[in-house]
Amino acid sequence: MNNKDFDEFVKRQQGGASVADVETNWEKQRDEWLAYLDRLYSKIESFLKKYVSSGQIRYEYRPIDLNEEHIGSYAAKQMVLRIGRQEVDIVPIGTLLIGSKGRVDVRGPAGRAQMLLVDSKVSDPRSLIHVTVSVGGKLPPPPSKRSHEIEWEWKIVTRPPERRFIEITQQTFFDLIMEVANG
Repeated sequence: MNNKDFDEFVKRQQGGASVADVETNWEKQRDEWLAYLDRLYSKIESFLKKYVSSGQIRYEYRPIDLNEEHIGSYAAKQMVLRIGRQEVDIVPIGTLLIGSKGRVDVRGPAGRAQMLLVDSKVSDPRSLIHVTVSVGGKLPPPPSKRSHEIEWEWKIVTRPPERRFIEITQQTFFDLIMEVANG
């Protein structure tokens, strides 16, 4: 690539907002994501209430900077659980992901796991992908409209080979914590 190519690239980037930017309120997207994140943290706090009140588990929030295309840089918070000498971090990754409205990683000394904010009706990643095939040059019919309004729900992503989305309950969350903390 020579300087002329780079000059052209810089000029294209100065062209202003794209159609997608005009049609999408990125600030609203970010605020919705942060609200869903707060709801997840509240749910986790309720699961841990008995252990926190007895002093067996402590938690705190630490600020984290995220940077996403279109949204830009913004502040979020990660939750840090202390269970004895073990520390488990619940770290937000972002909201602009294919097939979901957000992802959070759960990191512990023995590994990591994921929680995704997905349509409550889906049970596995295959449900998020739709493929149509054209035969003989004929265009396939347009995809049918969704039969329901999306209700976003946090779900735990199971390990390969058969990835599934499972509901976050107190028991599934405790199992997840034990998995990443080598419990």
